[in-house]
Amino acid sequence: MAEKPDYVLFDKDTTAFIFGYQQAAVQRMIDFDYVAGREKPSVAAVIAPDRSGGYIKAFFGERQVLIPVYRRLADAVRDFPETDVMINFSSFRSAYPTTKEVLDEYPSIRTIVIIAEGVPERRMRELIQLAKQKNRVIIGPATVGGIVAGAFKIGNTAGTIDNIIASKLYRPGSVGFVSKSGGMSNEMYNIIARNSDGLYEGIAIGGDAFPGTTLLDHLLRYEKNPEIKMLVALGEVGGRDEYNIVRALKEGKITKPLV
Repeated sequence: MAEKPDYVLFDKDTTAFIFGYQQAAVQRMIDFDYVAGREKPSVAAVIAPDRSGGYIKAFFGERQVLIPVYRRLADAVRDFPETDVMINFSSFRSAYPTTKEVLDEYPSIRTIVIIAEGVPERRMRELIQLAKQKNRVIIGPATVGGIVAGAFKIGNTAGTIDNIIASKLYRPGSVGFVSKSGGMSNEMYNIIARNSDGLYEGIAIGGDAFPGTTLLDHLLRYEKNPEIKMLVALGEVGGRDEYNIVRALKEGKITKPLV
């Protein structure tokens, strides 16, 4: 498989491990895969340390598929070496050790999404530094994740299949969107669909004080992506993220139209 450019985290061939027994999230991801016209489901395997293996049954359109369940991440990585995303549904108590295990031991996993809210700030700052040293990407904590329209969706991002169709997320547009808020992302996907050719990629960086990646990190990725023609950022009161974006605009690091 050809290596992705550094500005592409997810595409139509991306597959993910889900850490935690999240049957509803698995089905929502696979529903999206089907309407987006993917050839195979985006969930490679589920890691559930408190289970004794087996499978999760899910529907890929009208066809039933079996997603393997592993007790150990090492076994899943061995069987699916091409999978480069882990969606971590661990609680805030165990999100740190499970994420650190990936950063320390599994270089094939390039992007880690931390769903939990309230990961201890000192631990999160440690993970951010480790990810930078190892050239890996963390999205979250306290995030719903993100979506590349027509290609890949993280967990419960963008809600049900009805919302995905209403917001035209089953096919790519050309708008790169990044948000602090996960809750407002769905509303923005709909607004973008009504006022442009649609979303190309949307990321919610998470609401905690120290996110693994910032609003600006994702805008700079979008700036490099020739498929993305305009940018939208949704901030929140507090913090310095918006000042950093303005500085990047003044320095010419962002040249595409930005709302």
